[in-house]
Amino acid sequence: MKAAYWDTSCVLALYAPEEISSQAVELASIEKGPLSSSAILEFEMTFAVQAKEVRGEIPSGSSGRVLSQFQTDLQRGRFLLVPLGIDIKACTKDIAARTLKAEPPVFLRTLDGIHIATALELGALELITADKKMADAATRLGIKTKFLKKNSL
Repeated sequence: MKAAYWDTSCVLALYAPEEISSQAVELASIEKGPLSSSAILEFEMTFAVQAKEVRGEIPSGSSGRVLSQFQTDLQRGRFLLVPLGIDIKACTKDIAARTLKAEPPVFLRTLDGIHIATALELGALELITADKKMADAATRLGIKTKFLKKNSL
């Protein structure tokens, strides 16, 4: 089943207030079936939500409730998390080589490379992200990308 691939930046916006939350909610509401992402999503969400609480971006004591809701959604099949296998590992290594040899080189973070590799291996129709560098790299690698842009003031 081919569907859109969801980067953590956009999944986080479904659970905690972000400038892109309304865009993410709208896109998620029109998805048919579960939202696809990498198995690393679960770990990234844990760090991101707890960091939001420490920075005061969500109320003190609310990270547990937010993560509990995310876990409930995982258990109910809201997300399809793709495990990290040999195929993802090989594709990630290829992406690292290709992006670093590009002109100009693209310096992707490791987890962003894993997300792009997972989207490629999944055959995703598009990659949904709020990360500009990830969006640019994915586009250069031939992946249709939907970049959720934060409001500019």
